[in-house]
Amino acid sequence: MIPLRDTLDVRGPVRATVFLVALNFVLYLAVGIPHLNFWQLLVGVAGLWLFGAYVERRLGSPVFLGVYLVLAVAAGFLIGAIDDNSGSFVISLFMPVLLVGILHLVLAPRSRILVLVPIPFAMGFFEVPTIAMLIGWTVLEVLLGSV
Repeated sequence: MIPLRDTLDVRGPVRATVFLVALNFVLYLAVGIPHLNFWQLLVGVAGLWLFGAYVERRLGSPVFLGVYLVLAVAAGFLIGAIDDNSGSFVISLFMPVLLVGILHLVLAPRSRILVLVPIPFAMGFFEVPTIAMLIGWTVLEVLLGSV
């Protein structure tokens, strides 16, 4: 199952989402975030693209970028306060994207994600509820984090 996009007809630029996807790759390559593996990075930026694009189009790029950065900083301090093995601040991709996904559900509770199911000789497009996609994305991130 390959998620492609939200089915809601909201158009507009997603400059902040593209910037954040690129920033996460740069942080991963340049800083070498110790608790983040490559597969978590790929799944994380896929979630950011899926959930963040709709939220950005609804809120506007500057507001979305501000909300995302506030969520990222708050999650970083929260994880730092909870986890005794880390410092006082942790760079996290999972928590801010999860919170953006929840914000997506708050803004559009009945939304759906268009997915491609690549089964040989029976390939097709299907619409999956966003809540199911968010749950699946979260489970995948947690499983990848425990590897």
